Order: sequence, then C-alpha cells, then structure tokens
Amino acid sequence: MRNGIVYYPKSSNRGDDIQSYAAILLIEDAVFCDREQLNLIRTPTKLLCNGWFMEKGTNWPPNRKVNPLFLSFHISTKAKRELTSPASIAYFKQHQPIGCRDTHTLNLLQKHNIRSFLSGCLTLTLPRYAGKRGDDILFVDVMRTNYTSSYRKAIVSRIIPKRYKNKIEFITHFSKEMKSQTSHKRMNEAKLLLDRYKKAKVVFTSLIHCALPCVAMGTPVVFVDAGFNNNKAKRDRFGGVTDLFTTHLHIDLPFGKRTFLNKLARISGFYRLFLHKIKPIDESLFFLTETKSKHIKMAKNLKECVRNFFS
Repeated sequence: MRNGIVYYPKSSNRGDDIQSYAAILLIEDAVFCDREQLNLIRTPTKLLCNGWFMEKGTNWPPNRKVNPLFLSFHISTKAKRELTSPASIAYFKQHQPIGCRDTHTLNLLQKHNIRSFLSGCLTLTLPRYAGKRGDDILFVDVMRTNYTSSYRKAIVSRIIPKRYKNKIEFITHFSKEMKSQTSHKRMNEAKLLLDRYKKAKVVFTSLIHCALPCVAMGTPVVFVDAGFNNNKAKRDRFGGVTDLFTTHLHIDLPFGKRTFLNKLARISGFYRLFLHKIKPIDESLFFLTETKSKHIKMAKNLKECVRNFFS
C-alpha cells in the first residue's frame, strides 16, 4: 500500500501548497492525490486527509481503496451539505476519530455523533527556526478578502505608520501561474516562501496559512483581522486557530459590511471621506520578539498521529 498526501493542482493559493509541503516533511515516499478526485483513486493508498475540503462535495467520499487519516481537517461551507450527508456521516464514523483543524468542523462533526478532536493545523509541525533573524518586515495579503484592490490598498496605507512606509515588503500567496506549474515547482516555491517567513523580523498577515507557519517556525506574527466580520465562510476557519497567534489585531473598516449601501460606498470612493478615522497600528508591534507556545503540544500530537498511522 502506497502513502499519499492531499494536493490541489487547480489551486491559485500558496497556502494550499504550504499544507501539502508540511505533510511531505512528515511522510516518506508519498504520492500526491488530487483533493477533488479522491473518489477516482484505484490503488490502495494510506492517505493523510488534511486541509480545506472541498470545492466539489459531489466527489465525496473517497474510493474504498483509500485508507484515510483525518487530521487537521476542515469542512468548507461550499461542501458542507455533501460532507454531512448520511453517506458521509457513515464514512466518517468508519474512520473516526476525526482530527479537526478548527472548532467549527469539530462542532459540526460532534453534532452528528462522530468522535472528533481539535488537532490544530498540520503546518504547526514545521521545524522551528533557530538561526539569525533578519530585518524584513513582511505584509502578506493584509486584509485579503472580497474587497476591491483600491479599497484594500487605501486601508493598508492608513494602518502603516509613516516611518515604516518604505520599510515594508508586500507579499501575496495568490498566483494564477500556480495552475500551470508542476507539483515539484510548486513545492519548491512553498519552501522558498517559508524560508522568507522564518527569517523575517515580523510578519503581518490576514492569512491563517501564513500566520500558522510563522508560529511554528518561531517568527513573530500579527494576524490582522479586518474584513472578515460579515463573512461566515471565512470566520468558520478561525475557531481554535487565531488564539495561537502572537498578536490578534482587529481593525474596524469604514463601510466594510457586506450590504448594498456599504458596497456602493466602496465602489464610489465615498469611504475615503472617513479614512481619517483609521489610526496607524501601534509601532510596538514592529518590535515583537516572542511567539506563543500553545501550539507545541498540538504539534507534538500531530507528529505522533502521523507517525503511528504511516509506520
């Protein structure tokens, strides 16, 4: 029986690849298995099922040739109906307990009497960095959400203190080129990205799969919680996750709600009359030196679960 890890070739989000890369470091000689086509697997496979599931719930559950380990598992809003169908519930019970990435998934499965536990995210197992840290201040998709680019840029520009305007490097996890890249190329790109994060002075981000790797590697990270308040699909991923971050920073946005009038204010530029109400973030956040240690026990348990299953 071969070993397998979940991979999503159609993704344009480096966060998906970072989760696959974390699995590679734990499982030897593993093959990539398309997250959206696990029902088509015909070769006996021990599979680590971690991450965000999924775009097409109609392709669930996996083929009977798959022997799954559910760890760091998240049920998306898109596939909730299919993944909580009677057939899916029976499948989960066949392979319980289910290690959940967040409390949303945990509560959802326990509601259906499926034995589950909060495992945390597999990216917490990434090796801690003990080398010299540089001076890089990284803004990684801060306030990445459904807003227009001009609105996001205006907000981000306001929260950066003047003395740091020219000292910040902006990085994004999102690239359409990913879809045409080989799996080897994509894993290498994920590694290079993680190398930047682990040596940074501090990282500001609105992406959990930038923040969680930083926590694991010991990099001070500020999770910028802005723009998610009215998006249930995005907030569902936060339960049991955001309290692991060094700092959890909330920002109230002018006309940031998901209503027609708020959207009109953003599109028309009317919101600019209220930008003065947004204050720069506290400069002390640029000098963070510590990371929380709450994840250490989670990381140890995650490694043990994987080792026991694949040994």
